[in-house]
Amino acid sequence: MPLYTYKVRDRQGDLVSGSLEAADEKDLISKLDRLGYSIIEVTPEKTADTEKANILDRFERLEKREVILFTRQLATLLRTGTSISTSLTTICTQTQNKKFRTILEDVTGSVHSGTSFSESLSKHPKVFSELFVSMVKVGEAGGMLDNVLERLATLGLQELEMSSRIKSALVYPIVLVVVAFVVVNFLIVGVLPKFVDIFRATGAELPMVTQVVLTVSHIMRKYWLLFMIMLGAGIAWFRAYISKEEGMFKFHLFVLKVPIFGDLFSKIQVSRFCRILSTLISSGIPLLQALGVVEKTVGSVVIRRAIQKIREAISQGNPIVNQFKESGMFSPMVIQMIATGERSGKLDQMLEDVASFYDPEIEYTIKNLTSLLEPFMLLTMGIMVAFIALSVLLPIFNLIKVFRA
Repeated sequence: MPLYTYKVRDRQGDLVSGSLEAADEKDLISKLDRLGYSIIEVTPEKTADTEKANILDRFERLEKREVILFTRQLATLLRTGTSISTSLTTICTQTQNKKFRTILEDVTGSVHSGTSFSESLSKHPKVFSELFVSMVKVGEAGGMLDNVLERLATLGLQELEMSSRIKSALVYPIVLVVVAFVVVNFLIVGVLPKFVDIFRATGAELPMVTQVVLTVSHIMRKYWLLFMIMLGAGIAWFRAYISKEEGMFKFHLFVLKVPIFGDLFSKIQVSRFCRILSTLISSGIPLLQALGVVEKTVGSVVIRRAIQKIREAISQGNPIVNQFKESGMFSPMVIQMIATGERSGKLDQMLEDVASFYDPEIEYTIKNLTSLLEPFMLLTMGIMVAFIALSVLLPIFNLIKVFRA
């Protein structure tokens, strides 16, 4: 059990201090109360184990699944008639992730002190996005917090599934790149120089292929540190460049123009935009306010600027569909669905249908991308290995000719 230090006053009013083991702070307070002490201060005593635990807790990851699970649990408890304060306390005690539990304890304490739930969540923007807080605020105002939380959980789960599909599709190409890099480097740096030393000792002439590969090997072995410094400097420059909005805008614009990749990136961003906007509108948030929230949560700076122009034009009284058409970021199908939704008053449903339509399209594009990448990467890897193998085999053939002569 953890050790606590305490300062108390006994029945005579004298100051008493000491240390005591207890399961937690409440258990310690209960023990001191039974002894008849008036508590002044209680603090956990820091030990090597607790320090180690605190350091490890800092590196504990907070998965999106935990936030989704929390959202769904809270929606379920509120639907049964449990108060927000009691629901948060119940979920806190069941949360396994220490980092997330600390955040929830802070939110719970803030709610207990009279702060609204949405305002308590806004204190942790890295965990609860502006989209999350905005929707919770609407749910609180309209008395439908359980429904809003259920929508948020569904939205989070859909985005998580999409992210998982993309990651799983890219695993194999990434593994191929890593294997190719390791194999080629091992052959050029580790294997080839040993063979070349043998060939040179015999006085055999080295073929052009071998000389080229040997030059590459020499450069890699001699200047590897310089290459690492240049790579690090390049990464640092790129991160500094995209940290500015204009740099990120140009990078995203470039990505959108890349064949296949650009189409996939565009579909993912448009699908996410439509799904988030649909969720916000169906929760009762006005269109202009909803666009303002989406503008801050969408990943692409190009689409973000397009949304900003759309929002400004709509605020001046222009028709919705015209602004989407003029942005140039949305396909004719999306524009047609938005026009239908605007006319019928079911814009949220139309946007959800667009997102649902794009989901299989995105999966199909990812499959096409991986089916093109895999043979290309295998062919590239095969050519590189064959080129290195030739640089070793050709001198052997020359050596055999020398021995025969």
